[in-house]
Amino acid sequence: MPKLFSIQQKITYSFSTMLILLFATAVISYAIMVRVEEKLHRVEVIDDFLNLTLELRRYEKNYFLYHLNEDFKDNRLYLDRIESTIENNNRIFAYYNPDEQLENIEDVLGTYKYGMLRLHEINLMDFNSDLSGDQERIRETIRDAGKKLTSYAEIFAKREKSSIQNLLKTSRTLLVVSTGALVFLSLVMSMILGEKIFSSLKLLEKYTRKVAHGEIVDPPEKDVEKEIHSLFQAFTRMNNELRLRQQQMVQSEKLASLGTLLAGVAHELNNPLSNISTSAQILEEEIDSPNKDFHHRLVAQIEEQSDKARDIVRTLLEFSRTKEFKKEELVLNNIVSSAIRLLRSEIPSEIEIEIDMPSDLMVSADKQRMQQVFLNLIKNAVDAIENKGKIWISARDFISDGRKEVEILVSDNGPGIAPELLRKIFDPFFSSKDVGKGSGLGLFIVHDIIASHGGTISVDSRLGEGTTFIIWLPGGHTA
Repeated sequence: MPKLFSIQQKITYSFSTMLILLFATAVISYAIMVRVEEKLHRVEVIDDFLNLTLELRRYEKNYFLYHLNEDFKDNRLYLDRIESTIENNNRIFAYYNPDEQLENIEDVLGTYKYGMLRLHEINLMDFNSDLSGDQERIRETIRDAGKKLTSYAEIFAKREKSSIQNLLKTSRTLLVVSTGALVFLSLVMSMILGEKIFSSLKLLEKYTRKVAHGEIVDPPEKDVEKEIHSLFQAFTRMNNELRLRQQQMVQSEKLASLGTLLAGVAHELNNPLSNISTSAQILEEEIDSPNKDFHHRLVAQIEEQSDKARDIVRTLLEFSRTKEFKKEELVLNNIVSSAIRLLRSEIPSEIEIEIDMPSDLMVSADKQRMQQVFLNLIKNAVDAIENKGKIWISARDFISDGRKEVEILVSDNGPGIAPELLRKIFDPFFSSKDVGKGSGLGLFIVHDIIASHGGTISVDSRLGEGTTFIIWLPGGHTA
């Protein structure tokens, strides 16, 4: 069975995981940025508070020195601004007030305000020694409250800046960690997906090579992704369809060959049938003759010619009959001889066929299909030679890499094949003959039949010298 997850699902889940991690990082980073913005706003408010406090203290000192009403008014103006800042940003200042080390800022501000009013009232009175002690005490109270206000601003600003630095460090750490995690996750997923997809594609490549060589291979039922499994099934259907089409093409070529052979076979049958008829007529005329030896010779001649006609008809029937592909141990010489017998009437008397192979050389082959191989090759050689020439058919067996193989050569001394056409001769529907004199399927079918036997076929041709087809087949046993 195919794997639970398809390639699409694996890629989807992988990228979903990465997107979730990116989204989580973005959300956390956004939250940190919001906190930083909030902290920066607090720092701005605290900075304003600190600046107002410093101005407040400056006019406070001027008032202490010169007792000018303008300095008191300016001090009071900045005091009102500080109160307004605290009131408008009450949430920010309330955030710091719960600290046990700090007094309530509003209480300190109230003490400062009361002290300045009291000091101003004393300064408006006529100076006398009885109030000088109170005046100095009030000034110390004002100074102490002013210092606390300044300290508050500095402490608040320092805390917020430290908090901002911590947030920025956290953001930097998060960025480094998330980037590292994404890179690591990407590498891991790329390696896993790459290995799985690559192994599946290699398996598909191996399978398609087998299909290309004409093998019928069932697609693997496990350890492949769904898409690859679907491809295997599609290739299997395509392979089966191609095999069916090839079988139909072979049968069509066979029928075309039969049409060509029938006229020649009729001529071949005419000779033995004529001899049978003549012998029967003589026997009938001499039936009362006492010469029994003569009668026996006539009957033997009739039987001989009948057997010859029977062999011709049997060979033709075997060639025309549609059969399933089946290898068996066959004598190669018999296959070649039967092919020549079918073509005899089409081979001009000026063309000589020479057979050179051991009489006991065996091949493991399908008889009908191998017979068609030699029919097509011999007929092509006859067409190439045209009127006068020679055809050689030779074979030998030998041991290669620990197994027996058979080499078959079919040669002619015809005009040869042009180099630019050699690479095309096994292509379907390619023919160098004139229009109407060839279907272009003969050599394609020869190549397909040899491949289905687990063999190979190649061609060597030189212009003006001839052509040789070289066939390699797995060998059989010795007869």
